[in-house]
Amino acid sequence: MTRRQEIIETLEEHEMSAQHLANFFRVEMKFILEDLEHIERSIKPKKLKRKPAYCKSCEYVFKERSRIKKPTKCPSCRKEWIQESVFFIE
Repeated sequence: MTRRQEIIETLEEHEMSAQHLANFFRVEMKFILEDLEHIERSIKPKKLKRKPAYCKSCEYVFKERSRIKKPTKCPSCRKEWIQESVFFIE
């Protein structure tokens, strides 16, 4: 079974952030981000869904963000205390 297939199975059972997936599969974050982008395009009719990232300081929610990578700064308060997106498959 490939790593992408394992990621799909994992996300069908649990909600996980990209960093948690990278730690779980013991690979660099850039490979997980590539895998998630590929999975998002290829798992039809299922969908890769996400709970959006948010700022832990001012609670700004990154609702309309289409990129998978974690935002670096909050546009509202300019702080870098960001809780990354959590992914799951439905």
